[in-house]
Amino acid sequence: MWYIHHFKSMRRISVEAIDWFTLILIILFLSIGTYSRNRLWNDEIGLWVDCVKKSPNKARPYVNLGIAYFNSGAYNKSLEFSQRAIQIDPKSAYAYYNLSLTFQKMGDLNKAIEMGKKSVEIDPDLDLAYYSLGAIYFEKGQYDDSAQAFKKFLKTYPYFPEAHNLLAIVYAAQKKFDKAVQEFEWEIRVNPYHPLVHLNLGQIYWYEFHNREKAIYHLRIALMLDPLLPNRRTIQRLVGSLEGFQ
Repeated sequence: MWYIHHFKSMRRISVEAIDWFTLILIILFLSIGTYSRNRLWNDEIGLWVDCVKKSPNKARPYVNLGIAYFNSGAYNKSLEFSQRAIQIDPKSAYAYYNLSLTFQKMGDLNKAIEMGKKSVEIDPDLDLAYYSLGAIYFEKGQYDDSAQAFKKFLKTYPYFPEAHNLLAIVYAAQKKFDKAVQEFEWEIRVNPYHPLVHLNLGQIYWYEFHNREKAIYHLRIALMLDPLLPNRRTIQRLVGSLEGFQ
């Protein structure tokens, strides 16, 4: 039996709830823009605090200070300085983008979407906002909107790591497995050594399309690439069963 790790709680959902399907979301997807609280971020915060003092009437230092606080995990401070940037410059797309990421981290997905949409309304070329909106929409279960956001991002950055993988996960959640396979295969072109993509491809090829040969191929690669592969023993048993299947 296999499981999907969901966005926020990472709790396990049984196979009965979603037929056979298991998706393993990449930590990158769950923590866009976050990093450990270390000296690097403290130095960055100090740098932008100094810039704010020297240029208190310019929006950019406040935007960057808000981003620095976001990266350090100080989300209330991030909100404070991003909002201050907007007070100075209501057309600061990056300030709205940072608010979107921050509200997502604070669990207010409606506000996160509102701010993300505002950022691309101001600057349609702010492609990272589409990427983060894709994640937020998925977290809300708005799969059509999530797919559209990721596709907009991929028009500009077709070889961006993880983007095709995440779009594939959206399609799989919608049970659009043909499209999911296409996007997983795209991700393999970008990163041939992505064990979770091989894992998901192997499971889809077997459980949805009964393609034994392709299932074995991708599952064996996943096992080879990652000794800590989730549900490793279950996958090993599946491969053994498929290899002995006549």
